[in-house]
Amino acid sequence: MLLRTGPNIVLLLALLVSFSSILLSSSVGAERWCANNPKDTIFRRLGTKTPYRHVQNKDVRSIATMNGCTVSKIWGLFRHGTRNPSKSIIDHMRTTLPELQRDILEHGHICRDQLELFERWQPRVTVEDAKLLVREGGDELFQLGQRIRKRFGTHIPERYDEHDFRFKFTKTERAEYSARNFSHGLFGRDEPIQYPEALHRDPVLRFYKGCEKWKKQVKQNPYSYREMDRFGSSKQMRSVIEKLSKRIGTFVSPEEVHAIYQTCAFETAWSDRDISPWCLLFDKDSISTMEYNEDLKYYWIDGYGYDLTHRQACSAFADLFTNFNDENGPRFTFYFTHSGTLLKSIAFLNLYKDNEPLRGESMRHKRKWRVSHIDAFGTNLYFVLYGCPDGTQSIALYHQERLTNIPGCPEDVPLCSYEHFKQMYADRIEQCDLSAMCYEPHVPSSEKDEL
Repeated sequence: MLLRTGPNIVLLLALLVSFSSILLSSSVGAERWCANNPKDTIFRRLGTKTPYRHVQNKDVRSIATMNGCTVSKIWGLFRHGTRNPSKSIIDHMRTTLPELQRDILEHGHICRDQLELFERWQPRVTVEDAKLLVREGGDELFQLGQRIRKRFGTHIPERYDEHDFRFKFTKTERAEYSARNFSHGLFGRDEPIQYPEALHRDPVLRFYKGCEKWKKQVKQNPYSYREMDRFGSSKQMRSVIEKLSKRIGTFVSPEEVHAIYQTCAFETAWSDRDISPWCLLFDKDSISTMEYNEDLKYYWIDGYGYDLTHRQACSAFADLFTNFNDENGPRFTFYFTHSGTLLKSIAFLNLYKDNEPLRGESMRHKRKWRVSHIDAFGTNLYFVLYGCPDGTQSIALYHQERLTNIPGCPEDVPLCSYEHFKQMYADRIEQCDLSAMCYEPHVPSSEKDEL
């Protein structure tokens, strides 16, 4: 399976024969590849590793009052900020890429000024640092807290009060420190915040961790990856492998291409000052192909591929309705979680849903489901409940800090009637029984962390 468990052996042999002739024919007097405007080419095509600065909304005009209605409550889900890679990607950074680096310096066909970046490159992380929040990730959430303070002003109390605020994070370092940095941006660094005990299988923040049926029937099911596997054998993906092999000066496998893409993404996310040399190997078409491969994976595993995937997000939204319906509950609820929660919640709301499922036969250029845009590091999805002068309530949804139409609500007005919103989801919330929905007998426990 290309870009997951290894390519089909017949395809691999065909690629090797093809690339041998390509490399032999280009070994003398070959034109050198020189990436032009790499930032414009790659920055918004890095999948779930896209840094939040590439999608954030810098507009901080007040949204505390809309159409005469004033903010009453806020409830939101926030993905942790930029982190270090997983152990498997770090292993590639420390073993696979140095070998490719030597090939590039000895045989590569890259313009000379960009070769200098490869000469200076070295791995920056060790396996002991896997998945830890990095400084950029902390800054993303700190600045997000500051912008929310500016948009809502004095309608959010300036001092923390446990009756007004509820902050919670999953049992991971990256989520905890994202929450702490966000609260520092909201209140200042000296404000003491109370956090409830973090749960490894939090039924609201990380509902899928306890859904054994989803793990077995979707995440661990090879059939769920069939579209990504098909795309791995597509003309577009073969073209990416050919281009990178020619530029590096040796044949690269699909797994190596994937490692290059991931390293490009992480090193871009870590800093806005430097560009990763590994990004320079991609042109616009090849980086777009890698992005589509990511979109296929998350569409089928965390999005619209299977109903159970997003149905289980009812657990999170039941919490939203409980909070908004309770006059005595906290006014401001901020949850810090992971990619898996945000994408399933997006699908639960029918956001960014294409008319047809994403398929792997060829790349669909015009599509709504782009994880680079909808699930970057620091991605946020928050609802604002507004109280109106006539005694009614309205609701607004903000995704990536931008006002976003709620599917099923009128598209020509900024606010949606809260009563209408409740009716749209009444059946799904009433029937939200995770124990029954997720029960799968005799399934071995899987404790792998999500993004």
